Amino acid sequence: MICQTPLKYTLSCLHRAVRAFGLLLTLAALPVFGQQIHQLSYNGSTWADQNLSGAAAQQWAISAFFTTPNDQFHVFYGAVESNDLHQLFYNGSSWADEDLNQSTALCEYCGIYGFSVDNFQYVFYTASDYALHQMLYNNVGWVDTNLSVASGATALPAGNTLVAFTTSPALHVYYTADDSHIHQTYATDGTNWQDQDLTLATGGPLACQGCLGITGFNVGNFQYVYYLDANASHIHQLSYNNVSWTDEDLTALTKSPPAYFAGMSAFLIPGSKTMRVYFVSGKNHHIMQLSSTSNGKWSSSDVTRKANAPVPDGYPLVAIPNATGGDVNVYYVTGHAVNRLYQPTSKTWANQDLSAFTNGANPYSQLAGFSLNNNQYLYYVVE
Repeated sequence: MICQTPLKYTLSCLHRAVRAFGLLLTLAALPVFGQQIHQLSYNGSTWADQNLSGAAAQQWAISAFFTTPNDQFHVFYGAVESNDLHQLFYNGSSWADEDLNQSTALCEYCGIYGFSVDNFQYVFYTASDYALHQMLYNNVGWVDTNLSVASGATALPAGNTLVAFTTSPALHVYYTADDSHIHQTYATDGTNWQDQDLTLATGGPLACQGCLGITGFNVGNFQYVYYLDANASHIHQLSYNNVSWTDEDLTALTKSPPAYFAGMSAFLIPGSKTMRVYFVSGKNHHIMQLSSTSNGKWSSSDVTRKANAPVPDGYPLVAIPNATGGDVNVYYVTGHAVNRLYQPTSKTWANQDLSAFTNGANPYSQLAGFSLNNNQYLYYVVE
């Protein structure tokens, strides 16, 4: 990890690097064989857990989505032994595992992110040479493209995590680069890749390279990206209003505690104008919610305290709204089991211990999931 920062950020960046290095040592020390991805699902009345029986999985890299009209489940992850990108997919009757044989090995301790447009599948990863790549399934086969080369990028991803989405037909990938700036690699038609330095465009602060979280979503062509700054662990929102990008410090705006250096999830609640950001507090490891209503005003609340819930053992979390809006579910690992925070009503929070189904979950496992017809699907790695 390289800290390319001005003097006033140097000590903070080094502190982040030490913490991130400590986490990587923890990850490296964990047993790797037998770590397989499980699916935890909820059909509205009962929970079920299934070992998907793929290759031994890298616990720091999982992405999942659903494709139409073929109605298939897809889970992407890095394999331990080969550093290859794998796909677990469900064809309606059984699960299968496929090695996608990408052109360059995955970067260790780097995330992956994907989404689908009908049955076209887009999966983005950082390679072992820290170039940004796209694996595209075009309904015929998989094609690997080096986006750092294709876009003429001025900086490479610093590892950590990625977030990507489409404002159809445009494709967008966001990441923290090795210059401590947030960059966007995008293509307006899916092929003409370009690089944009969003930190330079907005005059925002330097981003934390040692932080393992960046998240975002779009509403039509409006784009929202959330990251941690390098100085004070503040959560910033980069927003695009169809004309230009702006940067806003949500931590300062809401007087929230600083964030832990990893773990964030954000979305728009379907059928509403309410935006939510969930993160782990660096103060007490409580899970916090930032919420913006239709008037654009942001507020902060302590969800762990409201639900009287246990704190996470590790850093990852994923928050998933129901497909029709309303309920929000926040998943994380505590006591080697998946824990769920959810909303029985729009103003209350409750806690559900899912240890009966998920005991043995890796507390440092990346979590991925989605809601489908209000059914919940969560993917995690067992120890």
